[in-house]
Amino acid sequence: MPKPVKKATRPSSDPNRRAHQLRQEHLEKAGATVTPPHGDTFEAQFKARMAELGRKGGQASGAKRMENLSDRQRREIALKAAKARWDKR
Repeated sequence: MPKPVKKATRPSSDPNRRAHQLRQEHLEKAGATVTPPHGDTFEAQFKARMAELGRKGGQASGAKRMENLSDRQRREIALKAAKARWDKR
C-alpha cells in the first residue's frame, strides 16, 4: 500500500511567513514567477534599508551628543580619535 502524500503545512506562528507562503502558493497556481528587481533578494534590500536608517540615526544622535558636551569633553574625544588614527599607521 503506498504511503499517503503529505500535504505541505503552512507556518502558523509567524504571520509574515504565512503571508509569504500564501503568496508563493498563489503564484504557483497562477503559473507566474516573480523575480526581485535588479536581481536583489528581499532580504538584501531590507538589510540595505535598515543600514541606511541606522546611519541616519547615528548621525543625528552624534550631533545631539556633541551639543550636550562641554568644550573640554569634545577636545578629549577629538584627541582620542586623532591618536587612534595615527596609531593605525
